[in-house]
Amino acid sequence: MDVSKRFEIIRIEDDRPSTVQDQVIIEYDLAIFINGERFVDMLCTPRDLECLIYGHLFAEGVISKKSDIKELKISEKRADLVVERSVQPTPPELGHAVRLSVPDVFAAVENFHSQSQLFAGTGGVHNCKLQHSNGASIFMEDLGRHNAGDKALGKALLEEWDLNQVYMITSGRVPKYMAQKAINTGVSIIISKSPPTDQSVELARAHNLTLCGFVRGRRMNIYSGPERILLD
Repeated sequence: MDVSKRFEIIRIEDDRPSTVQDQVIIEYDLAIFINGERFVDMLCTPRDLECLIYGHLFAEGVISKKSDIKELKISEKRADLVVERSVQPTPPELGHAVRLSVPDVFAAVENFHSQSQLFAGTGGVHNCKLQHSNGASIFMEDLGRHNAGDKALGKALLEEWDLNQVYMITSGRVPKYMAQKAINTGVSIIISKSPPTDQSVELARAHNLTLCGFVRGRRMNIYSGPERILLD
């Protein structure tokens, strides 16, 4: 399924207009139904929809493993799921298996921002990356930062990753719901070039989530969980 569309537009540069072709991100409506009931409506980029669905339910605490979804059918703008509801999972206690040096953080962010060809073409998507301590990584794109996070978490769930061994890099600011997604799934570190909100800082400190913002060039702010960032 296409994720962008080309339009003929007028571009003005140095006060001179010209007619050019511009690439624009596609906005896709997806309604998710669980056991016959409408659960949520999402606006997303129409790629990796299975990962998006699994990741959203995982990050929201609806499921805790991929086998909780017994059936998934995606049709035009609609997803129907059969979910075996169990006891509401409680967020895991965040571990300390992942520790990063300051140069590691800077290098990871520099590499991260060069990976998105879709952003280079449209400027209209957010990115999220999960980096495993074994060297494996998952990189996802979507018009919403929360969707990109859900897609990455969904792929990790489907591949049965140990998320205690993972840190997350996101392209956008970090509001409370992004911090909550990490806490719910066991990811112990979030890194972003943008700032967090006050509520995300409070939540991160309450759950000892490592939250790094304004990671740009050779500077960053550590808002919580500094013990996972090696400062020596």
